[in-house]
Amino acid sequence: MLERRLASVFRALSGDPGVDLWAHRPIDSRGTLPMNAPHLYPNPRTSGLGSLRGATDAMAMRRKFSDLEVHRVMLPEAREERLLVEILEQCRCESLAPHAGVRANLSLRHADWRSEYLRSRLHETHLGMLLFTVILVTRAALTREPITPAESDLIEEARFEISADLGPFLPFLKAARHDQHAFAEVARDLARTIAGRITALEDRESTRTGARQRRATASLPLVFDVSEDLFAPVSDSMGGRLHLAQGYRIWDTSFDRTSHITDLVRADSLSSGRRTIAEETARLAVPLAPVVTRLHSVIDDDTDVHEAVDADEGILDSSRLTRLLTSPGDPRVFRGRSQRAQTDCAVTFLLDLSGSMKPYASRLGALLDVIVTALDRLDVSTEILGFTTNAWNGGRLRQNWKKAGSPAGPGRLNEVHHIVLKAAHSSWRRSRTHLGGILKTSLFREGIDAEGLRWAVDRLRSQQAAKSAVVVISDGLPADSATGEANDEHFLARDLQATVASLRRAGDIGVIGIGVDTDPSLIYPVGVEVAPEDVGDAASVRALVDALRRVLGR
Repeated sequence: MLERRLASVFRALSGDPGVDLWAHRPIDSRGTLPMNAPHLYPNPRTSGLGSLRGATDAMAMRRKFSDLEVHRVMLPEAREERLLVEILEQCRCESLAPHAGVRANLSLRHADWRSEYLRSRLHETHLGMLLFTVILVTRAALTREPITPAESDLIEEARFEISADLGPFLPFLKAARHDQHAFAEVARDLARTIAGRITALEDRESTRTGARQRRATASLPLVFDVSEDLFAPVSDSMGGRLHLAQGYRIWDTSFDRTSHITDLVRADSLSSGRRTIAEETARLAVPLAPVVTRLHSVIDDDTDVHEAVDADEGILDSSRLTRLLTSPGDPRVFRGRSQRAQTDCAVTFLLDLSGSMKPYASRLGALLDVIVTALDRLDVSTEILGFTTNAWNGGRLRQNWKKAGSPAGPGRLNEVHHIVLKAAHSSWRRSRTHLGGILKTSLFREGIDAEGLRWAVDRLRSQQAAKSAVVVISDGLPADSATGEANDEHFLARDLQATVASLRRAGDIGVIGIGVDTDPSLIYPVGVEVAPEDVGDAASVRALVDALRRVLGR
């Protein structure tokens, strides 16, 4: 896997064996590392290997040459100033790269980022051009890489405009490259000066109504995104508790509920749905035996050896001589040692029951039919759970919030509904029919993913299995219209990221994301993307089995 190879490069170049990459983001044992320069995160799906390698090398230089605590202490409070200090510190570290090959990779990645910036047309605003100019000029001064003639022509006017503000700081930045604390002091002063000009430009541009201006200004946060959470103190182990995103709130839990599928769907509808899924399973014709075989080696790793009596073979048991004489046809007169595989493993499947998942219900049922049957044959404890909402567009919570005057930032603003299709204590033979409940389309509404994941993990941990994994099957990021409108559009996604990050830090449960027509590796440590038309077929089953082998075989 490419990310694993890049992670090896990250460790080697940084000299830190404890770092890793998760969804191409830098992490260590405490969580995500606070590296927020905009060029560090190329899109792994659309970027070339050279750009990804350059970003990895840049992260490694940052880890090698920047002390996290010094950086944290020296960061200013204002967002624009933090952004500039962050970028300057990244450029300082890259300027110290000792190897020509690494320097070439860094140069390539930054060139790609500059091209992305220009393609996004962010430079077409005065503010966007000012930021672009500051980055180019300061990086060139620190790394001694010349600005290309085309880019020099592009920034000529802005460069002249800010030369009086920027120029006096450049010699001091270059002189302090090898002293992080001294460099940060100069960077803070520079950032304060430039931020004052940025604020003035923002005020000026906010009065303009041109469509191009509005579009470009609105896009700036997508490129210059300094995460608030990453600069919070890095926490110690969560002790098994799942971490919520900083600032995550819930307006009211009064209408939340947890149901069993048999309380929501009539028995005849469950049976009918089960028949439909069985037909789909038969049509896809995924052979079960290879699935069981591939899972067996990572699940049955303990063997119970015990004395067997009344055996058909072994050593003649003297206490059974009477039986040998009276019943010469009875072979049960031996004793020996018997081995029986012991399974101490639990797997939970958590289904996104948001409206967009409706078209995949029957094929999803077929996928679960095969996998859960295979796990059942290996005596693995399984649960099938789902998360949805009681209502569209906030339901009673949103109504109550509006009656209260619609205060800002209410937090989660819909009625959570968690559904149990198969509980751990329930046998698959008896629960198989309940799987038909996922064909009841009225259950599919909106998705509060992180709260569903925390609920599923709490249930999974209560089983206290030696090996455990949760498999989340979804088709995208959390989506709840009322919550998104009343907060910000990334409110639920941040909570999901924080929850998955805390699971990864805890390390007791493997976490797998199955993305239907979406790449789940941007959120989940182990991700499998499946095309809608492939859900439930042999390839999707193999991919899920491989993911389970990876997390259960740790």
